[in-house]
Amino acid sequence: MNGKQKVSLGLSAALLLSLVTACTKNDASPPAQVSNADAGPIKLLYTKGGFEKAPDNNPIKDTIEKTTGVKFEQISPPSANYADQVPVIMASKDKPDVAMMPTSQAVFDYAKQGALLDLKPYLSLMPDIQKNIPKEALDYFTVDGKLWAIPLWLHPQRYNFVIRGDWLKKVNLPVPKTLDELHNVLVAFVEKDPDGNGAKDTYGISGLGLDSLDGIFGAFGVIAGDAPWVSTAKASVYFVEKDGKLIPQTTRPEAKEALQVLANWYKEGLIDPEMFTHSSAVRDEKFVKNRYGVSANWWTWESNMENTMKKTDPNVELLRIAPPIGPRGESGLRGAGMVARGVVVLKDTKHPSAAAKFMNYFNTEEGGFTTYTGLEGVQWEKKDGKIYTTEQWNKDSKWIQWYSLFENEAPLLKVETYAVQSRRDAFNWKVITNAADMMNSQAELKYQADLRGLTADYYARFITGKTPLSEFDKYVDEFNKRGGKEWTDEVNKIYQEKKAKK
Repeated sequence: MNGKQKVSLGLSAALLLSLVTACTKNDASPPAQVSNADAGPIKLLYTKGGFEKAPDNNPIKDTIEKTTGVKFEQISPPSANYADQVPVIMASKDKPDVAMMPTSQAVFDYAKQGALLDLKPYLSLMPDIQKNIPKEALDYFTVDGKLWAIPLWLHPQRYNFVIRGDWLKKVNLPVPKTLDELHNVLVAFVEKDPDGNGAKDTYGISGLGLDSLDGIFGAFGVIAGDAPWVSTAKASVYFVEKDGKLIPQTTRPEAKEALQVLANWYKEGLIDPEMFTHSSAVRDEKFVKNRYGVSANWWTWESNMENTMKKTDPNVELLRIAPPIGPRGESGLRGAGMVARGVVVLKDTKHPSAAAKFMNYFNTEEGGFTTYTGLEGVQWEKKDGKIYTTEQWNKDSKWIQWYSLFENEAPLLKVETYAVQSRRDAFNWKVITNAADMMNSQAELKYQADLRGLTADYYARFITGKTPLSEFDKYVDEFNKRGGKEWTDEVNKIYQEKKAKK
């Protein structure tokens, strides 16, 4: 096990230790002291990755406070180590009132230790949450009739398959539709100097680990997942239902087929050999410097990349295209789980009603517009029935989403910007979902980080040729012995129980 895995696995132990020292076990529900007049102030523990901290005395914060009637201040550790900082802050004397948890499981851990407020008595102050968040998502954080968190819930279509459209023009090839056509494009991107610098220094495909290879795995109907150090929040292993049973996708023969294709492409020099050890910063730097032409990523990525690249080359064109079709007609990108994380209120808060009103605001249409796009007449305006951003939005865009506590997309999708078009396009692609999504598996808690690391390591070695694919069965055996079988058995038990209740 490498150092990165040790850090990831050690987090849960640190979290539980902080809980034991910071919280007193208390299962009794607090009395419902619901008050519309509660104005706070409250402290919010939350940070927005990919955005700068909002400037002091900005009009968006002022608008949130004026509209909700709740004063707040924000504690914002760096997004890169947010998961490590949350237990430290939660165990300190200066605790927040409202906190975005780093993972869904952290909600259940804190609830078990008696640290959280049951939000069900305060739902009357959260009508928009009840209206706009699916009941299934709210039920996920409801245990024994108590609601421990408001979920950050997602539509499954969140990813785009991205290709350099300007490079396609230079190599005189159409947008690829099949895996074979994509292969031809990758060869041209390596061989035909698409960046025009006279050097053979470009790769066809790169990115951030297995995550960026989703389209190729999807052509065989599977999702590979990714290593725990890439993201602790992503689903660790995707399951698929076959003949009435759930099985891990990474152990399927179809996954081996995808690995064989990728291993062949790697031998041809089409895949960046460093993509399995990249940081996100290196991934971005390489793309901006024209080192590769194809990747898959979360929908906000390519719009940021294109805006940056056009500053030096206005001819840069990034296309969002359908993931390639495989030999059996399959295609797809990973479908995000319904619940990403949860927002909690600490049990010892002095302002529970203010916290409830505050959270509800972000799930209103006005709250969505304000926290994603800014203020009407300042950062956006209406023209001919459509909504457009202003020049002020361009100036503020580096921090404009600093307060977007929930992924309330409905207002966002109405705005005419390149980034929003990226989000709309993501709705067009087929996705491969996790059949075990939102199953509270203890085996997952116990084994998922190790199995993610195991899979990422084996898969990278299979692709790069360091381990022959003839050892795929050895990987499957090791996966099962190190907790995969126990995990599979447990989710199948949950799956059958859910089916029986329908």
